Amino acid sequence: MRPRPVIDVSALETTAIGHRAPLWWGVMGMIAIESTMFALLAATYFYLRGNASVWPPPRNQPPLALDSVLVAVLLISVLPMWKTLKASKEGSLRGMRFWLSVATSLGLACLVIRGFEFATLGFRWDAHVYGSIVWSILGMHALHLLASNGENLLFIILLFKGPVEKKHLVDVYLNAAYWFFVVISWLPFYAIVFLDPGIFKAGPGGM
Repeated sequence: MRPRPVIDVSALETTAIGHRAPLWWGVMGMIAIESTMFALLAATYFYLRGNASVWPPPRNQPPLALDSVLVAVLLISVLPMWKTLKASKEGSLRGMRFWLSVATSLGLACLVIRGFEFATLGFRWDAHVYGSIVWSILGMHALHLLASNGENLLFIILLFKGPVEKKHLVDVYLNAAYWFFVVISWLPFYAIVFLDPGIFKAGPGGM
C-alpha cells in the first residue's frame, strides 16, 4: 500500500490579523447588517420629513452645540484608536494599554455627552413623529457607544491583568476597527438631524 502524502503545517501561524482571520469576516458582516439598520433609520427620517408640513415642530430643534462637541470628541478618539490598532499589529502590549485607555476615556466622554443630549432634547419620544425618529436615531447610536465602550473596558482589563495571548491581538485589532464604524456611522446623522440640510422639501401633508 502506497503511503499517503502528508503536508507538515506545524510551522504555519495559528492566528492572523486582518482579512485572513475568520473573525474579521464576522465583524465585517455585523457592520454590514448594522449599516443597513442605520440606512433604514435615515430613510424613515426623510420619508417622515418629506410628508410633514413643518419639520421639525416649532421649538423642538435638538441642541446643535452639544452634538457638535460630541462629534469633535468622536473624531479626536480616532487617533488613539488608530494607534491601538497599530500597536495590536506590532504586538506592543504597552502601546495597546496606553492608547486603548486614552480612546476609552474619550468614548466614555461621548456617552456622558449623549446622556446630556437626551436630557436637553426638550421633547419625549412619544410627543410626535419627529420625536420618535430622533429618539430612535440617538438611542440606536447610544447603544453602539455603550457596547463598544463596554468591549474597550473588558480589553483594558485583559491587557493589564493578562495573560495576553496572540489571539487577543486579533480581538483588539477588530475592536478598534469597530470603533471606527461607530464614529463614521454618526457623521451622516449629525448632518441629517442637527444640521438638517434639507434634501427633501416638506410636502403638503401634515404630521
